[in-house]
Amino acid sequence: MNQTQENWKKGLVLSLVTVLFWSTLPISLKISLSALDAMTLTWFRFLAAAVFTLVLLLNNHKIKQFMTLTSVQWLWLGLAAVMLIANYVLFLIGLEMTSPANAQVFIQMAPLLMTLGGVLIFKESFSKMQMLGVTSIIIGLSLFFKDQIEQIIASDYTLGIWVMFVAALTWAIYALIQKKLASALSSQSILFFIYCFASLVLVFWSRFNAFGEINSTQWWAVGYACINTVIAYGAFAEALNHWNASRVGMVLAITPVITLFAINSFAFFFPELMSAESIQTFGYAGVVFIVSGSMLASLKK
Repeated sequence: MNQTQENWKKGLVLSLVTVLFWSTLPISLKISLSALDAMTLTWFRFLAAAVFTLVLLLNNHKIKQFMTLTSVQWLWLGLAAVMLIANYVLFLIGLEMTSPANAQVFIQMAPLLMTLGGVLIFKESFSKMQMLGVTSIIIGLSLFFKDQIEQIIASDYTLGIWVMFVAALTWAIYALIQKKLASALSSQSILFFIYCFASLVLVFWSRFNAFGEINSTQWWAVGYACINTVIAYGAFAEALNHWNASRVGMVLAITPVITLFAINSFAFFFPELMSAESIQTFGYAGVVFIVSGSMLASLKK
């Protein structure tokens, strides 16, 4: 097996790990937001991720990597941190304005924007097969979220839609900067800086007294959200090191599909914590288009 094939397989597996954790994240966030506000929850997640990542970096002796950065690279690193902070906070604010499933409708623009950026900025190849895959994904998303989109249009979700769009844009910018800095820093080093920067910035808007009012269920949700941050973003960053941003973005396109199935499974076992989302015939047809499109766009070597 040559290096290209090895990287392709690693990139795919890491992308799928990212999908698994991101698809279950809205469930824990929705429960967590019943106890903590968006700023406090985001600060706590970043702080926990910073501590865990510091242990990894010290163990691997990679802290010294920061000594080699140029002033321009430091600026890029700072911009990446600002973009990811904005994404975290805006996503939570948007999530409070709608349901987890509806939030995934619009945040799905993020990997598509990253795919576009990978092609335009990094000049990544984009074959006819990939274009067919993108078209299939767009058709699938339209079918899959037909009922949800109708509910959004019929409801007062206009502000939430715009919040989610900005959240998607800031995430795409962060992801492309992460790709740009990969040659200078390890993925964990980049994330460690972002986590520390975010922890220091958000501490001024956090309400520490809220932690004394959290029940055991909410603590489990908050704890999972923290673990999710470390694993999902670690896997995502490593995927970008092994694979094209455009290919990673297409795998991430299946995230909303897995999200709705995860929500319905959770609601089946814990109906008192979350309501199930309705999936009709159009929705299942959308699943076929999304999965097929993701395979066409990503698995084509």
